[in-house]
Amino acid sequence: MKRLVILAAMALVVLAAGAQKPLEFSTVIKQDSLDANALYEATKSWFVESFKDSKAVIEDDRSGKQITGKGVITFETNMMYASISGYIEFLIDVQFRDGRLKLTMRNFNHKADHRAAFDNDMGILVDELPKNLEDIGVKGSRKTMYKYYYKNATPLCKNAFDTMANSLTEFVVNKKVQEEEEW
Repeated sequence: MKRLVILAAMALVVLAAGAQKPLEFSTVIKQDSLDANALYEATKSWFVESFKDSKAVIEDDRSGKQITGKGVITFETNMMYASISGYIEFLIDVQFRDGRLKLTMRNFNHKADHRAAFDNDMGILVDELPKNLEDIGVKGSRKTMYKYYYKNATPLCKNAFDTMANSLTEFVVNKKVQEEEEW
């Protein structure tokens, strides 16, 4: 009986370790001379300058604590995979503490820009491609498309995150310099 319990526990650990997690990127931006509220205000200004309509982007705004927004990345494909051309929606979370903020991009979700004779939305982008795509709900002819999506969308999302992190870092540093200038 004891062996059965131990074997069952080990099986659960193995299954949990193999489970796929949604792709997520995160970084901490340090700015020791600014408190959480100043970082919050700078980030809110960055949203206004970085997005066409910041009010449409920002979904949740907890003053001085967290801003959550949504964004879109265009996903273009070659002729062979034209049915999955579209966009990738994602969430942006920014949390604040004195002297630092944490930027996270997560929940990358593909939507095709036109309907096909099959379900051509590739869904959530995972952190690692599983050996069996059926583990994440991808079946039949969609398997090769999902592999193409994974291979091409992962670096696209990483590049978008790096660009956004660099932009926010530069904005916060410049905001600090502007506040220190006397005019």
